[in-house]
Amino acid sequence: MKNGINPLKNILYIGLILLVACSQDRSITSVEMTVEMDTTYTTIGTPITYAVTVKSPADKIIQFPEWSLADPLELRSVSIYDEEDGMVGQFELVFWDTGKVAIPGATIFVLNSDSSFAYDMTADTMTMDVVSITEQDPTLRQATGGLMPIKDPVPVRFPLPWQTIILSLIMVALLVGMVMIWKKRQQAEVSYEERPEYLDEPDRVALKKLESLDQSGLLDRGDIKEFYAQLSLILREYTENSLYIRALEMTTEEIRAHRPVFPYADEQLDAYLNILSGADMAKYAKHIAAMDQCTAHLNEARSLVEGTVQYWKLTEIS
Repeated sequence: MKNGINPLKNILYIGLILLVACSQDRSITSVEMTVEMDTTYTTIGTPITYAVTVKSPADKIIQFPEWSLADPLELRSVSIYDEEDGMVGQFELVFWDTGKVAIPGATIFVLNSDSSFAYDMTADTMTMDVVSITEQDPTLRQATGGLMPIKDPVPVRFPLPWQTIILSLIMVALLVGMVMIWKKRQQAEVSYEERPEYLDEPDRVALKKLESLDQSGLLDRGDIKEFYAQLSLILREYTENSLYIRALEMTTEEIRAHRPVFPYADEQLDAYLNILSGADMAKYAKHIAAMDQCTAHLNEARSLVEGTVQYWKLTEIS
């Protein structure tokens, strides 16, 4: 028929429409929240499971906040985990009163991918029929329909807190031992040396130590590091004992930074810092100085001690 509709052509159109509809992306574009309970009928004290399943797109983060419930509801435990269908939160609820009890809907927070708050969702309120144990199990009732008689009280032995008693005895024993040791300890005997009638002056002490250093044989054995350690110590002690400047506690750079404090002449102070710098190189930088340089520094130290006496030693006026 010329004006009729070709049935084959219609079938092709319908097939194309179904193919396009089936090929559409079925990915989740919004958050879906489903609430389930394992029962709608329970007894006092018997826990039930309240499950919340949340399906969300990949760019959203689901967070279960703390669920606060009031009497006669008690939240016994919470378990949150991931499944293929989405995130699941299982709440174990216990009821402590009979009748129809309303369970307020749980709330979830929906966060963006950067953990910023997007919105929240709250489930609908659900009701639970709570009955007593006698209503669930009629055998607990008497034939007349009343409650079974209350049993006589059973004596309960008071458990002794053995752990607390043992720990208390151990603590008392430790305290007694500490007191006994404290009473038996002897006072340490402190001996004081008699004050010497005469102390050598700083220049004499320094020169004696320099002479002992020269005769010690450290240079002959090649112990440059120990030689410079003693030489630096002698000069610093001399400065501290004569000028009362804490040279033993100062580094070479600190002494260099406080040049105006030292009354030495510029040439003497330069020689003083040169010896200390050489000692630092030998002690810390593992620099091996030549023997003639060590001997020169030893002689410069003697000259420095002898030449700086005038800055601290008072001369007698005849």
